[in-house]
Amino acid sequence: MTVIFLLTAFLYLATAQTNAVNEKIPPFKELLKRPVKLRPELVGKHPRLFFTAADLPQMRERAKGVDRELWQQVLKDIQTLKRNAPDPKDEDLYKSGLDKRKEGSISQYEFAFQIAQTSYAYAVEGDEKYLEAAKKWTLAACAMPIWGYTYNKPNVDLPPAHLLYAVAFAYDVLHDKLTKDEKEIIRNKLVKQARLMYDYFKYKPKKRYTYSQNHTWIPMAGLAIAAYALMDEIDEAQDWARLSRAVFDRTMLAFGTDGFFYESFHYFGFAFRWMIRYFDAHLEATGENLYLPMRDKFAGMKYYAMHSILPDGENVFDFADVGDGALNRNGTSKREKLYGEYDILYRFAGIYRDARAQTIADFIRKETTFETREPMWAFINHDAGLKPAPLIQIPLQVYFDDNDTVFWRSDWTKNATAFAFRAAPPEGHAAARLASKISDWRQNTGHAHPDANSFIIWANGEYLTGDSGYAGVPLTEHHNTLIFGGRGQAKEDRGHDAFAGVLYERLNQIRITDAKLSDKKVTIIADATAAYEPEVGVKRFVRKFEFTAPDDFLVTDEVELNQPQIITSFLHADNEIKQLSGKTFLFEPNGTSLLTEIIAPKQLDAKIEKNILTAPGRPGSVDKGEREERGVRLAISTKEKMTKTNFVVKLTIQER
Repeated sequence: MTVIFLLTAFLYLATAQTNAVNEKIPPFKELLKRPVKLRPELVGKHPRLFFTAADLPQMRERAKGVDRELWQQVLKDIQTLKRNAPDPKDEDLYKSGLDKRKEGSISQYEFAFQIAQTSYAYAVEGDEKYLEAAKKWTLAACAMPIWGYTYNKPNVDLPPAHLLYAVAFAYDVLHDKLTKDEKEIIRNKLVKQARLMYDYFKYKPKKRYTYSQNHTWIPMAGLAIAAYALMDEIDEAQDWARLSRAVFDRTMLAFGTDGFFYESFHYFGFAFRWMIRYFDAHLEATGENLYLPMRDKFAGMKYYAMHSILPDGENVFDFADVGDGALNRNGTSKREKLYGEYDILYRFAGIYRDARAQTIADFIRKETTFETREPMWAFINHDAGLKPAPLIQIPLQVYFDDNDTVFWRSDWTKNATAFAFRAAPPEGHAAARLASKISDWRQNTGHAHPDANSFIIWANGEYLTGDSGYAGVPLTEHHNTLIFGGRGQAKEDRGHDAFAGVLYERLNQIRITDAKLSDKKVTIIADATAAYEPEVGVKRFVRKFEFTAPDDFLVTDEVELNQPQIITSFLHADNEIKQLSGKTFLFEPNGTSLLTEIIAPKQLDAKIEKNILTAPGRPGSVDKGEREERGVRLAISTKEKMTKTNFVVKLTIQER
């Protein structure tokens, strides 16, 4: 049976966004005039950020009954009863995970999560030990001289946003159990930090925001949550709330239409969860439901989450900034582990009554190793009364048409064959159509990679060929695609953002021009000509990617240049590439392998080499990381400079 699953979405939101490309987009200063008010019944009442006192009896009942397993995961994750609160004078508290910290030190992200979860545990359990711990940790956060890193954007970036959320959450949930002095300390700290955040982000003429990038919406979510916690006590909280609402109006507009998350699966979990936090706090506090106009845009995210995870349930398709490539898959990575954040999908399931989202959230939670950063949100969001759809209803082939990325797999077992192909502008096509129409939008595509016409193949428990993971300086040669005369796509040698200063109108010409998907045969044709700067001289780079089940791939490249150059095609492996003959190679020969036969060009140089890249540095210096070896690669080059040629490579999966 042939299955073609094409994700489509409306270009824009229901309110002034039915066809935003053609409609007049209001100036940002007009958005700031829109009032944002607490629901009258919540004035002077706590809790009110994500739930009210009336919701707690049912939560307590669920914790003992239908959702007992989820609740026990929350309690298990709480560390505040096992260790002292962080010392606000500890220098390690102000370092990122890439700095050398003492063993047992804690990040500000983890600090925030522990405050919120301990406060919530008290609300549900009513046990004084959680109250005491939550107070100690919250007051310790309030004693910190700054929130954030001492060396990069103190008080105004991601860690401060996490702490704004957590301390506001504690203030809201514990409000009636705080002494007068404790309330004053917490309130004053929230006001101080919110003012700093607001002053940094507040609108002024010619100011531009990165609406589609997490360094804008995470701070705005934290600011809004603080605003809703204090709105009936601090007049200026209205300004914080209006700014956040205006920024999220634009963020909703700029958000991709198909559910694919261009910053990577890592940032789907790390960053997108904050849009959900904002939507939920805004809904509870004001009554405005922002989920409704985003229904079509969010519809495909459940499939993005499901298909991004490789069949082994431990690794992911590593497009863009996610993981450490071969180091992750070989178990030698020393950086942050990856999370699944299935709580997001439980929220989609509940708010949209989406049985498939429920199925996928259950699958990620029960059938993979991926956890969620804050288990309490899986508990809060889970609706045990919503029956999940049968797994067979989850499509095995998905084409994300805004971000021109295809995922295919044979089944949902751990031994499945799975592959993905990508050829798209970094933020997708809708963003390209909108960017010129929003003067206050500064695009930031630093987490996207120059990877047009690249692909990843997995089979029978093995990552056979693909990407190199999160890079401080992402290069085209880190992916299974082409370079010309040593030059790759976009402005890849300029630092972390390969697309900075590149005409987005041109990037929008990168696309999959045809995709035919079935369970037996796949044919994808994609044009990556526009991925290269004009001076590189690429007149045509069209790739035809074919798969015939169960194990045969044929990759055909048509290349034409306006000047003679050496053309190189890359194929990567995590561990080993063995040369069998002049044009035949075996990728990962010690298990399930990928037989690689070079059919064209006839005259070529093929070289097996180490895959070495610049790893990500610490915040503010992402492109200053150490050099790092991640697997090996096969570089297939023309023997001499050429203006026109074809590359044809046959790839065959061979079971162990």
